[in-house]
Order: sequence, then structure tokens, then C-alpha cells
Amino acid sequence: MEAASPLYIYRDPHFAPAGDTVVAAAPLDIVVDAYGGGGLVGEAGLSAAFGGAIVFKDDLTGACFLGVWGKRNAARFKAALEAQGDVEIIDGAPPARLQHFSKTGKRPKHTR
Repeated sequence: MEAASPLYIYRDPHFAPAGDTVVAAAPLDIVVDAYGGGGLVGEAGLSAAFGGAIVFKDDLTGACFLGVWGKRNAARFKAALEAQGDVEIIDGAPPARLQHFSKTGKRPKHTR
């Protein structure tokens, strides 16, 4: 039986003047399985789905985490990862530093 994949959900001061934006992040391999890879680290699929992505990196271990910001984005991100398998919600930031984030300037069209 596989262990649950960690999903870090917390509030971050980097994305809005109020400093309380919801951020959700998960390990790189789990996110790439759900959204596809590409880009510098593997964030291109996630960025295409949400109009932006956050990259966290642990300089000691090299572990990368990808995420999104915003309450609605975090909820969609969480739902997609839960559809992939068992997820353990962790209240707090991933064990890595914020390396960079990108946004496309416009949100992708929602398709159903």
C-alpha cells in the first residue's frame, strides 16, 4: 500500500497586499502525473491549467514542489490530486523555499 501524497495548504504573504492568499503545493512528481510536465522545472502543465504556477525547491535535497495560489485554484488543485490517489493535507508550507512563480496574465478558458 502506497503512502499518501502530501498536499501543503497554507496562507502566504507573497501573492496579495493583504498577505493572506491561500497556497496549495505538492511534490513535483505528483503534480506532473496530474497536469503534465514541461518548463524549467516541470511546471508548464500546471501553469497552462491555472494561468500560473509556483515552484518551491529544497536546496539541500533538490526536492521540488509545485503549487498554485488563490482559494478557488487551491480547491481545483486539491480535487485533481485527490482524483489521482490518496492525499494527506498538511497545514503549512512545503519544506522548501519559494524559488519563483509565474503567471500568464490571463486565466485559461474553463472547458467542460
